[in-house]
Amino acid sequence: MRRSVSLLFLVFCLAACQSTSSTSTIQHNVSQYFDIYSNRTDFDAFMSFYAEDAQLQDLVYGNHIRGKEALREFFRWDADPIRFEGSSSLVISEQVIQGNHVVTRGHFVEFDYLQQKMGPWRFVIWQEFNERGKIIRQEDWINYTPKESFSWGQNLNNLILKMQPD
Repeated sequence: MRRSVSLLFLVFCLAACQSTSSTSTIQHNVSQYFDIYSNRTDFDAFMSFYAEDAQLQDLVYGNHIRGKEALREFFRWDADPIRFEGSSSLVISEQVIQGNHVVTRGHFVEFDYLQQKMGPWRFVIWQEFNERGKIIRQEDWINYTPKESFSWGQNLNNLILKMQPD
């Protein structure tokens, strides 16, 4: 009986260590991912966070991208005509990490796209990571504007300006 209890305790401890290690890896990877995403300077490093079989759904546009190479074509920073003022393209306002899931809320800063001012755009990004700390599933909820170009809804991105400290 004592041996069974000791074995059970050992298994529990190992499982706890594995979970802590996995969470630590995900926390580190998420931090690095959003730093690189914000700076938009090292596209290969950005893509290295995705598993080969990763999937992304852009739920506002209705895109469902499957596989790392398709993601590379979808993001394509190297051919992107977007120009940001300053060194940061996004601001994170809240992030929740639970197990292998991460939900990040924030906004993309104002930017120029083909000589047209756009943004700021609010976003929520939901990511799921595998056991190696790679993104296997991502859902993007981005409030694209100007709304006239996308729908007849209100531009809720204007709330960003009201949330900014004076």
